[in-house]
Amino acid sequence: MRLFTRRTKASPEAETAMRTAEKSLRDAQARTPEVEAKLTESHRVKEQLQAHNRACPYGDLVESIVIGRLTDR
Repeated sequence: MRLFTRRTKASPEAETAMRTAEKSLRDAQARTPEVEAKLTESHRVKEQLQAHNRACPYGDLVESIVIGRLTDR
Protein backbone atom coordinates (compact mmCIF):
# COMPACT_ATOMS: atom_id res chain seq x y z
CA MET A 1 0.00 0.00 0.00
CA ARG A 2 1.34 3.39 -0.95
CA LEU A 3 0.72 6.14 1.54
CA PHE A 4 1.80 8.94 -0.76
CA THR A 5 0.60 8.66 -4.31
CA ARG A 6 1.58 11.02 -7.05
CA ARG A 7 -1.33 13.03 -8.40
CA THR A 8 -1.43 13.17 -12.15
CA LYS A 9 -4.48 15.40 -12.33
CA ALA A 10 -4.69 18.94 -10.99
CA SER A 11 -7.38 19.73 -8.47
CA PRO A 12 -10.53 21.52 -9.67
CA GLU A 13 -9.58 24.53 -7.54
CA ALA A 14 -6.17 24.76 -9.21
CA GLU A 15 -7.72 24.52 -12.67
CA THR A 16 -10.26 27.22 -11.80
CA ALA A 17 -7.52 29.46 -10.41
CA MET A 18 -5.44 28.97 -13.57
CA ARG A 19 -8.37 29.79 -15.85
CA THR A 20 -9.17 32.88 -13.78
CA ALA A 21 -5.54 34.06 -13.91
CA GLU A 22 -5.40 33.51 -17.69
CA LYS A 23 -8.64 35.46 -18.18
CA SER A 24 -7.35 38.29 -16.01
CA LEU A 25 -4.14 38.43 -18.04
CA ARG A 26 -6.06 38.49 -21.33
CA ASP A 27 -8.32 41.27 -20.03
CA ALA A 28 -5.32 43.31 -18.87
CA GLN A 29 -3.56 42.86 -22.20
CA ALA A 30 -6.69 43.91 -24.06
CA ARG A 31 -6.89 47.15 -22.05
CA THR A 32 -3.20 47.98 -22.47
CA PRO A 33 -3.67 50.53 -25.30
CA GLU A 34 -6.42 52.30 -23.35
CA VAL A 35 -4.31 52.43 -20.19
CA GLU A 36 -1.25 53.65 -22.10
CA ALA A 37 -3.31 56.43 -23.70
CA LYS A 38 -4.58 57.55 -20.28
CA LEU A 39 -1.04 57.47 -18.88
CA THR A 40 0.29 59.51 -21.80
CA GLU A 41 -2.51 62.06 -21.34
CA SER A 42 -1.79 62.24 -17.61
CA HIS A 43 1.91 62.91 -18.27
CA ARG A 44 1.02 65.59 -20.82
CA VAL A 45 -1.32 67.38 -18.43
CA LYS A 46 1.24 67.17 -15.63
CA GLU A 47 3.91 68.68 -17.89
CA GLN A 48 1.54 71.48 -18.91
CA LEU A 49 0.77 72.27 -15.27
CA GLN A 50 4.45 72.31 -14.38
CA ALA A 51 5.22 74.62 -17.32
CA HIS A 52 2.37 76.90 -16.28
CA ASN A 53 3.56 76.96 -12.66
CA ARG A 54 7.09 77.82 -13.78
CA ALA A 55 5.74 80.69 -15.90
CA CYS A 56 3.37 81.93 -13.19
CA PRO A 57 4.99 81.23 -9.80
CA TYR A 58 2.15 82.87 -7.90
CA GLY A 59 -0.58 81.10 -9.89
CA ASP A 60 -1.27 78.53 -7.18
CA LEU A 61 -1.51 81.21 -4.51
CA VAL A 62 -3.90 83.34 -6.57
CA GLU A 63 -5.95 80.30 -7.54
CA SER A 64 -6.27 79.16 -3.92
CA ILE A 65 -7.33 82.67 -2.87
CA VAL A 66 -9.92 82.89 -5.65
CA ILE A 67 -11.24 79.40 -5.05
CA GLY A 68 -11.26 80.06 -1.30
CA ARG A 69 -13.33 83.16 -1.82
CA LEU A 70 -15.68 81.42 -4.20
CA THR A 71 -16.29 78.56 -1.78
CA ASP A 72 -16.88 80.94 1.15
CA ARG A 73 -19.94 82.44 -0.50
